[in-house]
Amino acid sequence: MSPKETVDSENNDKLEPLQVSPNSNHEPGEENNRSGNDVPEEETFLSGFFYLLREILITLLLFLALRNFVVQARYIPSPSMRPGLQEGDRLLVELVSKNFGTYERGDILVFYKPGHPHPTLKELLYSSFGMHDDKAMIKRVIGLPGEIVQVIPNVGVKVNGKLLEETYTSEKSHFPNAFGPETVPEGQLFMMGDNRNQSADSRRWGTLPTGNIVGKATVRFYPFHRFGMIK
Repeated sequence: MSPKETVDSENNDKLEPLQVSPNSNHEPGEENNRSGNDVPEEETFLSGFFYLLREILITLLLFLALRNFVVQARYIPSPSMRPGLQEGDRLLVELVSKNFGTYERGDILVFYKPGHPHPTLKELLYSSFGMHDDKAMIKRVIGLPGEIVQVIPNVGVKVNGKLLEETYTSEKSHFPNAFGPETVPEGQLFMMGDNRNQSADSRRWGTLPTGNIVGKATVRFYPFHRFGMIK
């Protein structure tokens, strides 16, 4: 190898000093980094839009799941449950306990009247946003499966021959609001409104199949001065 070739090889391995302009305010290579990390404004907007859309959809699905499987807000449209529940009262109705089929006398239930078609999926979605009245009713459980119920005008209600003590009613049933005596079939309940003379209930349309039950009324949350558990 010639001396000239040796010198040329050594010179090629040396790092040349980096020329930096005296007016430059950024570090070497910073410009290249910036150009590599810049995201187009349109892409940033779309990313934010799809993130927001995803969050809205998740929230909506959670709302619909809670509304149709856990708890519902309902209001009282008529005087049939006076004096305890009055027109315009807002209630929370829990939907879980019906899956276990355990009911007690005195429970206040929301349900669909026998013979009334259950709402379609579309109607359920509409009712979730207050755009459909599903015609649900609210009454109190009086007779359980296998019990013999008799309603005697101006006297009261007898279950298995024993007169019930009903502190939640303001008056007795008047004639012709009589019923029975009849045995409540298995899988059904005998329902009555607390306002006995202004209630269309089991005295008129018969016993209620438990499959028609929406849920159990548990809490009145409006009006605020009467907030509390429902009994």
